[in-house]
Amino acid sequence: MKMKKSILTILIGFLFISPASIFAQIEATTKDGKNVILNLDGTWKYIETETNDTVAESESNDDCSNYIETWIDKVSGTSSISAKDKIFITEDGGKYGFGIYLIGARKSIIASIQAVGSGNCIDDDAKINILFRDGSRIELINNGDFNCEAKATLYFGGVFGRKSELNDLSTKEIETMRVWTYDGYVQMDFTPKQSKELLNTLRCLSES
Repeated sequence: MKMKKSILTILIGFLFISPASIFAQIEATTKDGKNVILNLDGTWKYIETETNDTVAESESNDDCSNYIETWIDKVSGTSSISAKDKIFITEDGGKYGFGIYLIGARKSIIASIQAVGSGNCIDDDAKINILFRDGSRIELINNGDFNCEAKATLYFGGVFGRKSELNDLSTKEIETMRVWTYDGYVQMDFTPKQSKELLNTLRCLSES
């Protein structure tokens, strides 16, 4: 009789165990050091697969070979470093926005900005206003000559100075940029991807 009572008690106790406890998962480590989750139905899955993939992708995206390249002038034998690609921040099929190209030269960086959509002429003292995602701002002055090719030019580092501005641009993501033209200004918001690409390209050029 006591035996039957004990069995009945165990069964009742089992019925009141939460489903989460019944279907509990067990964490384990394989011989090669990978963490897995073991299910009671015999299935299993890696715990860190997605995280590791994300980390690997992040590390790959920060690799400078993705952003800059070195090329050699075969006639003079001199080498130069530049962005692998022009960075476009545009809308309306490229009728409005920016095209940014970066070059490294003698421990300096030259940024050529094509500002399209608000007249073609840019003064030699035209302003470039930048708002970062952290809320900070900087204002830069065009280093190029007056032109009607919609082009502003900025110089950083070396004899040109602007080291603090370069540090900001290579460590902070841009949210919005405005380039003043003779007829008004061109202003665009950067996507996170565009911000990161510009930041990493400037970082890699400044470190090279």
